[in-house]
Amino acid sequence: MDLLDLTLAAISWEPQIRGATAVAIGFVVLCGSVYLLLATNSGARTGLLLAIAGLFGWCTIMGLIWWVYGIGWIGQDPSWRALEINYGDLSAAVTEVVAEDPDLSGWDAVPPADPSFGELQATTEEVLVAAGVFDPGGFIVLEAFETGGKPERQSDAVVDRVANRVTNTLRPTHPPHYAVVEVRAVVDQGPPPPGEAPPVPVADESQPVVSLVLERDLGNRRFTPAAFTFFSAVVFGITANALHRRDKMEAENRARTEPASA
Repeated sequence: MDLLDLTLAAISWEPQIRGATAVAIGFVVLCGSVYLLLATNSGARTGLLLAIAGLFGWCTIMGLIWWVYGIGWIGQDPSWRALEINYGDLSAAVTEVVAEDPDLSGWDAVPPADPSFGELQATTEEVLVAAGVFDPGGFIVLEAFETGGKPERQSDAVVDRVANRVTNTLRPTHPPHYAVVEVRAVVDQGPPPPGEAPPVPVADESQPVVSLVLERDLGNRRFTPAAFTFFSAVVFGITANALHRRDKMEAENRARTEPASA
């Protein structure tokens, strides 16, 4: 078996290599065919500039759409980051905003119907299970509270919605956003009888309340498409300027009336 057979066998065996090879071949064929048509009509150098300008002009528009809508090639999504795990006494919390209000009277309760409650619940389970505090399914979420972040609108009026969206968009800084999720161990009810649904979890009142303090990490969802847009725009501007200067030079040469010197 020669080297070519080994290479083809590796490509057919590894789906990652096969996928990357297919994308690379498609990119080369697409860009190469466009460049070939432009080069045969405009020359090798002008055709290359036209192909690069067209490619990065399209990339600029695509990156701008990614940037505005937060889709495509994006960065890290916003998420909750665990700060500390507190056992029964929030007045001894290390996080200052929690220690200043251990009763959480100034915090906003997050109802279970709120979509953010499910995200908080999933993050809490991931953190507490990874830390070895509880086994999977060994606790139940009692309540969740949050404070900080950008202010929400006070009413559903159109004027208030628009004003809130504009002010939050133009706000240069994002106030810190904290959350506290209170959980408690559940009573061990044993395995369910065969053919029956698992019993509803019941909190064990003899166990202390465990509070998980979280902080909102805004991530960088739009940074990657923004950087891609700026890079593509710079390359497009350079190639467009080069084409413009070539057109001006060619126009000046065509406008000359003196005969060519021998």
